[in-house]
Amino acid sequence: MKTVSLKDSNYFSSLMLDYIHQKEEVKPFYHRFPSKSSYIEQAEDKLKYYTHRETLVKQLTQQLQGLSLSKKQIKNLELLKKENTVTITTGHQLNLFTGPIFFFYKILQVIKQCKELNKSQDQYHYVPIFWMATEDHDFDEINHFRSGDRIVHWEKDHGGPVGQLSTEGLREVFNSYLAILPQGKKKEQLNELIEASYFSADTLTQATRQLVHLLFKDYGLLMIDGDDATLKRLMIPTFEQEILEEKSFQWVNSSASALEQLGYKIQVNPREINLFYIAEPNSRERIVFENEKFYVLNTTIQFTKDEIIQVLHQHPERFSPNVILRPLYQETILPNVAYIGGGGEIAYWFELKEMFKGYGIPFPLLVLRNSMLIRTKKQWEKQLALNLRDEDLFRSSRSIVKEEINENSELVHELPKLKEELEAIFKSLELISEKTNLSFANMVQAQRTKQLNGFEKLEKRLIKAELKKNSEIHQRIENLLKELSQEKGLQERVRHFADFDYVDISTFIESVYQAIQPFEFNFIINTLAEDI
Repeated sequence: MKTVSLKDSNYFSSLMLDYIHQKEEVKPFYHRFPSKSSYIEQAEDKLKYYTHRETLVKQLTQQLQGLSLSKKQIKNLELLKKENTVTITTGHQLNLFTGPIFFFYKILQVIKQCKELNKSQDQYHYVPIFWMATEDHDFDEINHFRSGDRIVHWEKDHGGPVGQLSTEGLREVFNSYLAILPQGKKKEQLNELIEASYFSADTLTQATRQLVHLLFKDYGLLMIDGDDATLKRLMIPTFEQEILEEKSFQWVNSSASALEQLGYKIQVNPREINLFYIAEPNSRERIVFENEKFYVLNTTIQFTKDEIIQVLHQHPERFSPNVILRPLYQETILPNVAYIGGGGEIAYWFELKEMFKGYGIPFPLLVLRNSMLIRTKKQWEKQLALNLRDEDLFRSSRSIVKEEINENSELVHELPKLKEELEAIFKSLELISEKTNLSFANMVQAQRTKQLNGFEKLEKRLIKAELKKNSEIHQRIENLLKELSQEKGLQERVRHFADFDYVDISTFIESVYQAIQPFEFNFIINTLAEDI
């Protein structure tokens, strides 16, 4: 297992690079940097304020009913009852059949981070939590997954929280997917996973919970669903303040403006009211305030101030936090000390610190998740034969060959010298032109511009010819990048866990787990053993 710097991956934003290097200008937007020593201090802070343990354990136990919990899961559920237990959390949409492979990286990082913290100290217990984004309503973002060059789609009438969607129709989708897989143990295991999750559940929430459970139960991971009336009841004071005072709009806008002034890109923009209203049938729509009334967009539902507060107290399950308030909801109901997410996720959390402070909730440690490139031993051997560095796997084949030409081509090396000689000739002509008239001086300048432009065209034509001469090596590099799914972006965002060659799924997951570096910020390159 090797690493390259995040900068050399050419993928991470300036904000994320500045964050991991702890630049001074970024420090106002987070509480503590997630060095290993920060977790105990964060746990001390969190537990001074946390009061919802009994409710959390009761609801989580209820949500996990029906699953055959592993010994580690049972232990972690019991640990959550203890006053010195905290959590580390990651979250994800309910992507069909997990979606891209980075789904595994963020979950396994949470698990490994908890394990290492539990091993290194005994003051606090750390429990890994997966937050299921059951209330998202963007079905088009989660209704597919990529399998090789094919995209498997689930076509369905939809609306409202995706977690409440019926799994009806998924059998046909997965049967068509399984039909194209070659016979073997891996196909049998994938079939068993699908059968035990999607084919054995009534809703997408149930299916995803079971799938995540089957994949990670032996690591002790616990899954939580925020679409829960009892848990939302804990948010009534916050939701009421959000509806009546629109405070988060002010706090988040202030932080977003400060980030923007520093030249960073803004990830999310707050609404005046950062809540949706879940109505029947299949509806999750924004709440807006206009003309002294509260309206639910795209419906006929409207409330006076007194009416909407009454509904909030009677039916808190109908109110759903958007991207701004969801992190606050999570940190209110969980004894959480750290959140692990991708670059885009962490970037929008930077806009939220003042809102957390305003609502009196400790701001968690923000951990940039591991990124990983998986290669086989055979692909590594190809890379070595092509004399490619690990950093080259994050570049285009053309740029790699062009750099090689610039460094090693004798013809290309001659060009700067010839250009200097040409410029020297025109320098001499300019000295002569100073002794003659203006028209000759202008002619010299015009010829200088023309000849140097022509020289640049020759230079480009020469490099093009050299590229053509090196077309075979160019093609071999391009083929390797395509094998790795790195030719147009990052492998982790396009490859699915079923795309990789392995004999046993659990062995494959363990190999990824072993490669995870929970407290480091590098891009991991994981070379798989042949017997996985």
